[in-house]
Amino acid sequence: MTRAILLLGLLGLAIDLGCARPIEVIVYSKTSWYRHPEIARINGYLATLGAKHDINVSITESADELSARNLQKYDLILFNNATNLGESLTVEERKPVIQWFNNGGGIMVMHAGIVQNGTWPELIEIAGCDFHGDSEFMEARFLVDPKAEGDPIVAGKSKEFRYTADWLNFDKSVTGLPGVEVLLRLDEKSYVPVRDHPSYTEMKPMGDDHPICWRRNMGDGRYFYTGLGHDIKSIDTPFGRAHLLAAIRWTAGRTK
Repeated sequence: MTRAILLLGLLGLAIDLGCARPIEVIVYSKTSWYRHPEIARINGYLATLGAKHDINVSITESADELSARNLQKYDLILFNNATNLGESLTVEERKPVIQWFNNGGGIMVMHAGIVQNGTWPELIEIAGCDFHGDSEFMEARFLVDPKAEGDPIVAGKSKEFRYTADWLNFDKSVTGLPGVEVLLRLDEKSYVPVRDHPSYTEMKPMGDDHPICWRRNMGDGRYFYTGLGHDIKSIDTPFGRAHLLAAIRWTAGRTK
């Protein structure tokens, strides 16, 4: 009895000191449209980064791993450039993901993971928008939303800074949607928002309000999107590392 009481006391002390269990992440990266060449490298990078910061990363492209029973083990799903999920997952395979999210799960999306082209309406509704073209890989100016200054996700940046990657456009802005907090926007005057591509002839820039990173509380679920993640060089920077770690912690519900 004395030993049991001691163990319980030590457990309580560990919790008080912030020694919580590791964050459990499942990364899903199967694609049904364009497949970014560095998806496998990004998966490995996320696993290595997580191992250094008490984050366990499991990697899969199997729909079986997104079952209701298996998802109980995880704090968040991270869609790494997983395009057109509505074509790689059946309607029945998608249901447990949405139910898990509604019951308090977290969905984090990197770069082209938001590209659904209408194939998964429920996930598009959670995100607040769908893909609508992109730029070339180039430097652009990030604008930090005033309310986001000091948030760990902006990694100490304030007002504006420059960053290089390729930048997605969306079919509408998420600004003002219920539960949405926009953290970063793109200044479209600082780069060419729509690249020269035969299928993009009807696509227009988003204009003055071009969110590129946001989070959303929707019921009990948490959703996070970042435009970073085209390749390793777009995330393996001091800003990129801090940004991803803070995003994982928020999506997992591990921030106060």
